[in-house]
Amino acid sequence: MFWRSRLRNVDDKEPIHIPKDQLKEVNLTALKAAGEIAITKKKTQRGHEAFYYVALKAGEIEPDLLTPTKGRELNRLTAEMQSYLKRVSLKEGSGSTYYFNVFLALKNKYLNLFFTVDLFSGRVHTPVSGFQRIYRPNILIDGEQTASLDVTTMQPLLLGKILESHIGVNEYSQWINEGKDIYLSIQDKAKLESRDKAKKRFFEILFSYADKRLAAMFGNANWINWVNDFKSRPMAENPHSLKKQHSNLAWLLQTTEVKIMREVWQGLIDAEIVFLSVHDEVIVKAKDEGRAKTIFSNILAKHFKYYKLNSKGEAPQISQIEEPKPKANTLSVPEETKPRAPQRIRTIEQFHSEAMRAFSKTLSKDKTKFLTCWAKDLKDILLDAGISPKDFLTYCGTSA
Repeated sequence: MFWRSRLRNVDDKEPIHIPKDQLKEVNLTALKAAGEIAITKKKTQRGHEAFYYVALKAGEIEPDLLTPTKGRELNRLTAEMQSYLKRVSLKEGSGSTYYFNVFLALKNKYLNLFFTVDLFSGRVHTPVSGFQRIYRPNILIDGEQTASLDVTTMQPLLLGKILESHIGVNEYSQWINEGKDIYLSIQDKAKLESRDKAKKRFFEILFSYADKRLAAMFGNANWINWVNDFKSRPMAENPHSLKKQHSNLAWLLQTTEVKIMREVWQGLIDAEIVFLSVHDEVIVKAKDEGRAKTIFSNILAKHFKYYKLNSKGEAPQISQIEEPKPKANTLSVPEETKPRAPQRIRTIEQFHSEAMRAFSKTLSKDKTKFLTCWAKDLKDILLDAGISPKDFLTYCGTSA
């Protein structure tokens, strides 16, 4: 819970819930009587009673008591990637976050707290993958300037590859293989008002429930019917499929991405190039950029008929964004309308549903303004799920 509240830019005065299985054998009553903690309780969405705890006195966090996020066991590849985190630093005076600064302070002794291969699709999550995009150019590896390489519109590319392998020739894959702007193609086919509307529809195709209306918008083409069917049946390989069959496509997209990126990662390791992973992006030393780009491009060429690999070198220095400084917790009642989302949320549709629930509890009538603030407050969490705040707002039908 420490990572989910204190280090994720959540108000440090807000009470937190700690599941029973995470509570150590301590005398909570005695701590309360001594004025060390305050205990409050409230009803959950399911009507259950949950207890919340607030530390009332300043004190240090014991890293030894922190539990790493549950994930897959590391293999030789991911263990090597984990070791690269020890070589990370920031340019002097560059902007950062409290969470990233704690990572820098603890990485040499507690590296296992900062590297997770998720159970859903095998994506790698680190403080670097969750670091704000504006700060990433300030990352150093072995004290050296870095550059980044990332794939343009990776999710649309992956869908084109998946569709072609499952149903053969189809209109969507042809758009992708011809290098067309996929959102403009969707806009034209579905007769939508704007590219942004088309982008929203695309995210619905990826993350929402099967929808016959969407199929009708695309003339019941074979590719959209396959998508609806795929999201409507159980899939043993998808750990969420039993309760959320519509997550099948998100699972397939992410696992396909991971398989391709594992080839990239292994290629870089074989070439003795140190790198940091940000899902479909890698960060390398500037001096290794050329070799890394060749390796990355050669692997993409094996999987896609068309792709675009972006190369980003040094960016202008970004100054520190003002954030709440950690301080002793004081008793306060959590604001019911404060935008927040559980860390278990991973898809854009789930984020949208949570945002709508939060909006329904407010007195605000300006949904666009609320969603913009909500996305800003949860920027780290959205980015860690591979979703930019801008894409989230586009999906919601708003503009950033």
